[in-house]
Amino acid sequence: MSQPMNLTDKPGGDQDVLAGLPAGLKACLQQAPRVVLLANNPAITAADVAALGIGSGDVVVSFNTCVQAELLSADAVNVFVHGFNAPDQYFFGLPYQPVVQRLFDQHPARCFSVLVGCTQPLCPLPQTGLYWERIPLPALWNYPVDRPKGKRYVGPSTGFNMLVLLDWLRAQPGYGYQLLTLGFSNEAGKLWGGHAWDYERAWLVAADVTVIPLAGRSWWQSLLATFGRSSR
Repeated sequence: MSQPMNLTDKPGGDQDVLAGLPAGLKACLQQAPRVVLLANNPAITAADVAALGIGSGDVVVSFNTCVQAELLSADAVNVFVHGFNAPDQYFFGLPYQPVVQRLFDQHPARCFSVLVGCTQPLCPLPQTGLYWERIPLPALWNYPVDRPKGKRYVGPSTGFNMLVLLDWLRAQPGYGYQLLTLGFSNEAGKLWGGHAWDYERAWLVAADVTVIPLAGRSWWQSLLATFGRSSR
């Protein structure tokens, strides 16, 4: 996926990728031993998160509506990433639900927001990162557009945007964290058809990222998950 980029063929090519992150978050990432990305996956359980042994120096990244908000620890650095819905002009997951807002209120220096996929002029608040559509990193810039049949892909998922960005960042001077993912799988619910999931999975398999499998579920949890998928 190390293809060349023509930075003039779509908007966003003139972005400074490093400058898009707030200074406070970059300082936390420079000190972090691990960065853990929690997918917006309802199959993630408290046992899955507890097994990670998240410490005060770790950075935990959540996405959009943050369905696992109740499982987040106030001791860690928490980052909330929100994708932009261009047709309807809003960010998924904003405004924050009360449990997330409490984390910001209790630990304002250790909670950050990152907005991705912006297509409209915006000025971010403090502690907020901002990226336009499209982030000029090869795996994102060269993301598939056309598919053999059906509508065109809309672009990278929110999680993939941040995953590629954080993978790139740890190769820069001053950053050396381990990158982990939890729940980046199709173990529950239904994947929205607008993203090139096969492309994203192939990138993750080839990357130097530790993929943490979800803990096994009981027979009745598996049955409920199966029923939920078939009823959508």
